Amino acid sequence: MNKVGLQSVFSSFSPLSSKRSFAAVLLCAALFFSLLPSSQGVLADDGQTTEPSEPRISEGFEPSVKLPAVLVLDSSLRSELYAKNSEIVLEIPAVSRLMTLYLASERLAADDMIPISKDAARISEFEDHIDIPLREGDSFPVRYMLLRLMFQQSDAAAVALAEKIAGSRREFVSEMQKTAMMLGMSQTTIHRCDVVRAERESSIASEIADAAAILEEHIAQNASGAPALPEASDRVSTAKTTLRDVARLLSAIQANARAKNVLSLQEELIQVTLSTGVRVVAMRSPASRLRTLSENRITCAWLMMSDRYSLAVTTGSTVDGISVMTLTASLNQASTIQPTLQLYQEIDTFYTKSVLTRSGEKYPGAPEAAENGELFSLMYLDSVDYIHPKTDHFLTPKLDYIGNAPYPLPILRGTMTGQVLFTLKDGTRIPVRVGSDSDILASNNIISRGIQLMSRNPNLAYSIMGIAVVLSLALLFVIIREIRKILYWQRIKSLEDTVQAARSILIGEQKDR
Repeated sequence: MNKVGLQSVFSSFSPLSSKRSFAAVLLCAALFFSLLPSSQGVLADDGQTTEPSEPRISEGFEPSVKLPAVLVLDSSLRSELYAKNSEIVLEIPAVSRLMTLYLASERLAADDMIPISKDAARISEFEDHIDIPLREGDSFPVRYMLLRLMFQQSDAAAVALAEKIAGSRREFVSEMQKTAMMLGMSQTTIHRCDVVRAERESSIASEIADAAAILEEHIAQNASGAPALPEASDRVSTAKTTLRDVARLLSAIQANARAKNVLSLQEELIQVTLSTGVRVVAMRSPASRLRTLSENRITCAWLMMSDRYSLAVTTGSTVDGISVMTLTASLNQASTIQPTLQLYQEIDTFYTKSVLTRSGEKYPGAPEAAENGELFSLMYLDSVDYIHPKTDHFLTPKLDYIGNAPYPLPILRGTMTGQVLFTLKDGTRIPVRVGSDSDILASNNIISRGIQLMSRNPNLAYSIMGIAVVLSLALLFVIIREIRKILYWQRIKSLEDTVQAARSILIGEQKDR
């Protein structure tokens, strides 16, 4: 029955209707293919964006520093002022030292004593450049061990601190890796805490020699931009990381007062007690020359030379007062002192610092409302400067205010009510606190208005308070005088009553006679 029906349907088509149906099919097919994107359009969508990318604040800044990897950050906003190969994974053993300093400062008390194990004492025997021996069973102050670690590159100190913190070197390496993940150092892998020994016992990876050749050719050709460095392989035996990850760790160290103090030192005399008596040890930072040449504008500095990538980190300010954090990596144990100083100078050439807000200035936006409907203006509560290229303020005209009106009473002058967000052209947002520029009390009666007037006019308030004190003292004097009068009359009345009673008794006796 179905076949008969189908045959009857198809048999009912005339030759003319068949032609029309075929034309309709061709038209639908053409419409379908016209809706499909072309291959050129697909490639354009996948490989390019139609919207222009956000400009970088460092665009056009090409310092003449010939180092393989550099990262410069604004110390206040942590915004990037210059970067070269800052996200390439490199073998930088110094990250293990910085992580040890951070963990020791976080986990150990300032008065802790660090015992020396057999393993640490054995490693100490190979440290001929250090004249204080570490013998098994001895104990040293944590301060001395940290300075020995960072200033004298002591693997023995690293092992002793690791055993004190985690019980063993293996557990300590695990703790370092966990902390790296916690700090957002996703490109960091630390294999050893005794990295000097690890360097000595392992061969230099081929990518180090390749990177040195690439950098040499790049400098010889006087090429611009960053040379394409090979990344560290999985055969690394010390540690591998990126300069951006090291910057995260350095920021954490800056937030720890004890760790920051170690990197801020130039030199220190410290006493240690040995079996032979008390010794005074002179400790000198490997970056002390850097601080001296900068005329102490660099306030925090440290460097570690290595046959892999050497590392130098600094925080400080330029001659023009621009606060920066610099991280530089070098090959072949090349000095980073002069390149770092040159970097500070060239930052002043390209960048400048401008006032964004000053505390007490009026916020030009609309007023806010209290819960009683009264409006009040806003003022900035913070003084904020920002860094930008000299040829571009790099600031968008848009201001975003974040608040939560209406605000409950009372509202005191200077109380934070929200934030104003300034936006740089690269998307960086700078928050500035704002608050009420006047006091708004819980009611609008005469007393409240009077209190507001007194708060705005201190001289009037002091005058009223002085008059009130004088009147209070006068009233107190009158009250005391009247009380004395009352007591006096009470005594007189008592005497009169006594005399009257005596008189009555005498008169009664005379009548009896």
